[in-house]
Amino acid sequence: MSSRSRSGKAWLLQAITGAILTLAVLAHIYRVHLTGSAHGIPTYEEVVSALKNPLVMAGEIVLATAATYHALYGLHMVLVEAQLLREDVSKKVMLVIGIIIMTWLIGFNVIILLE
Repeated sequence: MSSRSRSGKAWLLQAITGAILTLAVLAHIYRVHLTGSAHGIPTYEEVVSALKNPLVMAGEIVLATAATYHALYGLHMVLVEAQLLREDVSKKVMLVIGIIIMTWLIGFNVIILLE
């Protein structure tokens, strides 16, 4: 597989995660700020209770994964385009940061589920 085709796939994934994040923000604004404001902002206990639902938890993990990928790939592109890091070095740095973030996220979610 050529570097160009891999880069094209990464860009496509960047666009897809951008669309997911846009839809999530719109859903959040609608649910919490437009319809939710009539019932008050959810309390911490209500949010934790909702997160105990496996479907909600899976959605949160998908959303956080999309946000992490989108942010780190965007940062990678900036670092490479600005010639601050070589592409191979930037990919390795972003991979390590991504693993740290996702490990923390999954650990946090397990703690919520076990409460």
